[in-house]
Amino acid sequence: MLDETPRYNYRRYPLHAGGDAVTRAGKDAVWRVVSAIGGDNRYYAMNGLWTIREWLDSAVGGPGRRRGRPLGRPIKAGDHIDSWRVRVADAPTLLALEFGMKAPGCGVLEFSIAPVVSGTQVTATAFWNPDGIAGQIYWMAMMPAHLVLFKRLTGEICRRAEQTHLDERFYT
Repeated sequence: MLDETPRYNYRRYPLHAGGDAVTRAGKDAVWRVVSAIGGDNRYYAMNGLWTIREWLDSAVGGPGRRRGRPLGRPIKAGDHIDSWRVRVADAPTLLALEFGMKAPGCGVLEFSIAPVVSGTQVTATAFWNPDGIAGQIYWMAMMPAHLVLFKRLTGEICRRAEQTHLDERFYT
């Protein structure tokens, strides 16, 4: 059962899309990669599309080209990662980022990390609450990119987590 406390109420948004991947790496290794998203690390997959969206947002007065993230400490709710605001940071299982760019609606990008028989599964899900017909059209326009993006994003997170896991085993 999903937690329905206010910090998770975005899960009731009517539109969502996502993707997932599985890795042999442990959930702590996956969390390290997920929680390092943004800033100089960018978004692990299809960064050209992210950059175009950031430029478009900046052109209409939004924070799209803002880059940065907390350094030297774990992220926590309320932090900013580029134009996103951290809504939930429950290490090592859940990171939820509130969409901060200008758009006809509001959205959250959630990363969930869970153990599975073959290792660890990471799921990226975008939740969208459209503001009228413009918000629905916006979502439909973004859907083709989302279908590819989230599968690539989670696959790259898993690849990096496995590399981190292997590096840790080699150096310890």
